[in-house]
Amino acid sequence: MRQGRGLALACVLAAAGAAALGDELAVYRASGASSGLFDQYDNDGYSLGVSPSPDGSLELRVQVSGGPLESRAAFPTGSPRDAALPASPERDAWALALVGDARTQALAVERVLAGIASSVRYDSDRGRKQDPSSVFAAKRAHCVGFAELAVDLLRRVGITARTVQGVLRAKSGAEGYDSHIGGLYHRWIEIYYADRGFVFSDPSSSINGVDARYIPFGSRALERPRGLTLTELETSGRLDYPLLKLPDATLRVRPIGGSR
Repeated sequence: MRQGRGLALACVLAAAGAAALGDELAVYRASGASSGLFDQYDNDGYSLGVSPSPDGSLELRVQVSGGPLESRAAFPTGSPRDAALPASPERDAWALALVGDARTQALAVERVLAGIASSVRYDSDRGRKQDPSSVFAAKRAHCVGFAELAVDLLRRVGITARTVQGVLRAKSGAEGYDSHIGGLYHRWIEIYYADRGFVFSDPSSSINGVDARYIPFGSRALERPRGLTLTELETSGRLDYPLLKLPDATLRVRPIGGSR
């Protein structure tokens, strides 16, 4: 990343800092052979409660806090680069260039995810390889590739992260829309903060938080779930994260409480 562009990005990130926030609630009914993929799921600012119903279906209650991420975790984190990562001097260099002089983990995360969103374009081609090396080279990906590259880059600078599978509720007509679930099967990420635990992000749309349309599976689904039906029962509230507007993308950014 050129220094001038890095400074501009840092200024935009800082400007995305403060806004009034509201909590969000959504209740869904899950039924079918794959409904057992859902289980209680909690991390910072997000909770999925799962309750069985007399008819055998599950009630899924998603609650998302609109409050800021109260993290003061320092960066560098002190954790070593993940030894399991394949060698890639190019991705190492890009990750280090993106984090720049960040002194908090939250800012380092914002810079990495904003850098990916600025450089990688969405491509719906399911035949395209989605591993970090292929996405880095082509600068094109769908949700799997965005998530895999984000985790790869974060780990290269000592930040623990992992991918998450689940459902993203969406409007009909969206790429990959499945009428049975009222949305699409999606992949996003969780990032570990030493002082807050795991926190959701979606590298293609949001940083340090997601809204109540996101419903994670409690276990990894190696194949697309079969026979799953998801129905919306209730929604209320609305998150009001500030927007980070980049030249070719717009991300929602959960503010950070206290000093960054």
